[in-house]
Amino acid sequence: MDDEWKGGCIPATINDQWNYLLSTIWDQMIHLVIRFDGMLIEPALASAVRSACEAEPLTTMRFQEGEHPYFVRDPDARARTYDLITTTNPDAALRILLTEPLNPATGPQARVRLIRSDSDLLCISVNHTISDAYGVKTFGSRIARLYHAQSAPATFLPLKNSHDRSFESVLRLFSPAEREKAFIRYGDQVSSWSVPLRSRTSRDPEYAVVHFHPGILSSIKARAGTLGVTVNDVLLSAFTLSLAESVPEQRKFALPVLTSIDLRRYLSPDSFPSLANLSVAFEVPVMAESGASLSTVVNRVHAAMDERKRGNAGIGAAERLCREFSGGYEPVKLHLRGLDLETREGRLEKNPFFSNLGVIPESVLDYGPVPVAEAWMLPPVEYPPGFGLAASTCRGSLCLATGYCSRALPGKEVSVILDRMAELLSDG
Repeated sequence: MDDEWKGGCIPATINDQWNYLLSTIWDQMIHLVIRFDGMLIEPALASAVRSACEAEPLTTMRFQEGEHPYFVRDPDARARTYDLITTTNPDAALRILLTEPLNPATGPQARVRLIRSDSDLLCISVNHTISDAYGVKTFGSRIARLYHAQSAPATFLPLKNSHDRSFESVLRLFSPAEREKAFIRYGDQVSSWSVPLRSRTSRDPEYAVVHFHPGILSSIKARAGTLGVTVNDVLLSAFTLSLAESVPEQRKFALPVLTSIDLRRYLSPDSFPSLANLSVAFEVPVMAESGASLSTVVNRVHAAMDERKRGNAGIGAAERLCREFSGGYEPVKLHLRGLDLETREGRLEKNPFFSNLGVIPESVLDYGPVPVAEAWMLPPVEYPPGFGLAASTCRGSLCLATGYCSRALPGKEVSVILDRMAELLSDG
């Protein structure tokens, strides 16, 4: 389906609208970082980014609020999507870049920066307003293919992906009764809690990243196979157990953790939209009482996730969003503003969020003779009282990344959580 309107505007889907509204509360950027052992041909990369943005027009648009929100073209945005940063301290330059989110209301929605020192570091950032993590990887793959096309005869490169970006592409596969059942079972929040914080009004984003030796992921896979569970079950369990240790007084209750699922799982690959928000979140409440082993929690998480997959929890979450927006954009905006005020005043908690961003495919990493040292993804920064963590894998290596606010949750306390997760995952 072609989403494009006359005049070059593109209607914002319900999940686009939702993620735009969230961008008014916290940092909604998703980042893909590639560290090279060498240098790219910079003019070829610049040209590839321009062509990729032309193929994906949402990247250079701005979000326009209104009764029916939409994306509108910005003639000047394409020039702002790419730049070269030369520095002697690439990691410091990256840290600064990661804490400067794009404003979706002014555009562009994507930013690509080549950070050059004695080798290159490429940071591809996309605002969640137009896409989830799958789309960021797709955009990264397109840039890599177009980079190849600058210096060699290229294979066919499709310029546009016109598949339906909306929830309807998936929801129409289910009957009204199935959608209603999924909504009733999984559409509403059961309970909420937060990790202990020192402030609920802090807005000073930082990132913490842990790269694991390839052997750790192999060990996790072996453990998952022995227990008859998924790698995601193990990661989600380690996250839940690590956070539970920070709230000992609440461990006698099931602690819900939000996790995401990509609704593309219901579609055939040839109908996948590229830049689209088809990932949704639902709760996984799990007992993680004092003394519970990781294997015990893994089995509980697996049972809860299996139930939710069989019950189409993702469809229930999508149905909930559709119903919330059935009265229009402005009422949801006002409601979310009220919820934000309640959280800042300490009257509302925000469940922790775990997201498995998946494998970074070789198509993202193929820049010809320039070898890739490592690559990872980083999630949005949830401002207090939220706390989120994302996992990504590259060539058999696991990476855990979190965005947080350091005055609310000091870096030392974040390190304790990540170190505990590393200990749990390494103990195999």
